[in-house]
Amino acid sequence: MVGEYREILRPRLLVFTRLRGWQENAPESLVRVDLEEKGGVALVRLTHSGLTTEISRASHRGWPQILGWLQKYVENGVKAGDGTAAV
Repeated sequence: MVGEYREILRPRLLVFTRLRGWQENAPESLVRVDLEEKGGVALVRLTHSGLTTEISRASHRGWPQILGWLQKYVENGVKAGDGTAAV
């Protein structure tokens, strides 16, 4: 996976490109992560654009799992995949 940061506005916005180097003719895509605090709760909105083919869309369906890991870590200090507390 390769890419570059396009925009960083701490602590509200992160925009970066993604390119799967191992996939032939893979399109470059753009990931935008918007962060907002409301009433002591962090809201995360992730937008992944530029997935122009069915193959590219199918290979980028892991975001719900990744966001679930992030939520678990933030709420409980649990590392992804192993159920143990983060150090």
